[in-house]
Amino acid sequence: AFVALSMKTGRVVWKHPIAAGSESSPIVHGQTVYFGDQSGTLSALRLRDGHVDWTYHAGGAIKGGPALANGVLYFGDYSGHAYAVRAANGHEVWAVGTNGARFGFGSGQFYATPAVAFGRVYMGNTDGRVYSFGARDGALAWATGTGAYVYASAAVADPPGLGPTVYVGSYDGNLYAFNARSGAVRWSHSAGGRISGAATVIGNVVYVSALRI
Repeated sequence: AFVALSMKTGRVVWKHPIAAGSESSPIVHGQTVYFGDQSGTLSALRLRDGHVDWTYHAGGAIKGGPALANGVLYFGDYSGHAYAVRAANGHEVWAVGTNGARFGFGSGQFYATPAVAFGRVYMGNTDGRVYSFGARDGALAWATGTGAYVYASAAVADPPGLGPTVYVGSYDGNLYAFNARSGAVRWSHSAGGRISGAATVIGNVVYVSALRI
């Protein structure tokens, strides 16, 4: 179930049943909360009482949280597709496969929450690639491979003297800095273990943690 709790008391304010369960982190904007579930349903619930404003049905389980930019929600699913839907009403803007063709075959699964910047959507995939889609139309800009699964969400920045850059870790143990426009690897750093969490950029420093098992 999706549960809203009082911050002061921990009491349940309202509860929304989810038969399939959910791993998706919710995102709140205005008076609405958005999240995905294992059945592939993206839901928009009213904050006040949990009323379902709308639902959108994707082709596979939605594991990651949606990202919101300019009134559009971006997310990926376990059928290997990426989506953009309007936050106001759930209407589809675009849906694309990981081969870049509309509703094409998906070569892997999207677990990561997308990052949206520079007119693009950036999202890692279990096929080992980081994908960049056009935010407006879903056109595939680039897909650059790493050595293993990319579960981690990307961080984006525009460092002086370097330019727009996407920072994302891989299960191959490396943190990558990609040219946000071309997908070329600016640099990579071995973190000494698999990376599953998102990197964070503060000032001119990138922070990342790794698993050592």
